[in-house]
Amino acid sequence: MHIIYADVLLVTSLFMDYILLQLTAGLTHTRLSFSRALLGAAVGSAASLLILLPPMPLLLSLLCKIGSSTLLCIAAFGCKDGQRLFWHCLSFLGMSCMTAGILLALSLMGARIWYANGSWYPDISLRQLVLFTVIAYLLLTVIQRLRDRTTAADGSYHVTIRKGDAVIVLDGMADTGNSLTDFYTGKPVIICGRAQLSPLLPKELPPEKYRPLPCSTVAGDGVVLCFAPDEVLISTDRIKKPVDVLIGFTEHDTKQAVFNPKLLRY
Repeated sequence: MHIIYADVLLVTSLFMDYILLQLTAGLTHTRLSFSRALLGAAVGSAASLLILLPPMPLLLSLLCKIGSSTLLCIAAFGCKDGQRLFWHCLSFLGMSCMTAGILLALSLMGARIWYANGSWYPDISLRQLVLFTVIAYLLLTVIQRLRDRTTAADGSYHVTIRKGDAVIVLDGMADTGNSLTDFYTGKPVIICGRAQLSPLLPKELPPEKYRPLPCSTVAGDGVVLCFAPDEVLISTDRIKKPVDVLIGFTEHDTKQAVFNPKLLRY
């Protein structure tokens, strides 16, 4: 009979789920605030109490794991975009499987780690937990770097932007150097020239709807004003992909809509 301390279980699960959520945000290129990551980790920590129930059938255990991971991702990332939520859940579950593999290896080496009902209880010291976290982070960082190299940045793109009844189509340029992200919403920003966006912009810009963000672009350092469009599509000869972004513009003569090619991945 295994002795499981609920406080140790909750704290350990909270710590591990927080780390996994931050890594999920890194892999999916999503901004995740501390408070939302902590909220998601708290949901996962509460779900870990399932280990205290009588053993479940394998299928029911897997369904509980998928369900709790989905709720955790919704709490952390929201559920406005079903496609991005799917990738968040898939990435989180993939890293959870990798974590389970590492924990299984540790248990085979003599560590006191138990699994039941989709939850793990690692009875390990804080030093071992920190060491495990560092190893997992390094492995996933390597995977992310290898994965980012496969993102195609070449091709001919068109960016369609709609604001109300006004619609414009700009030539798009995929640039991995554009990593600009809005501080408040966590959304990526597509950078354009103000002149090209003039059909969408009023003569006077209400400050509550157009907020400034510092940036560094191919045209130099400066500030972009950002707004939320009603719809943005990035299209090629083969695909037409809606993206959830903000539009930023500068006074520089930027004739193309500059976006990060990672937007095409999800």
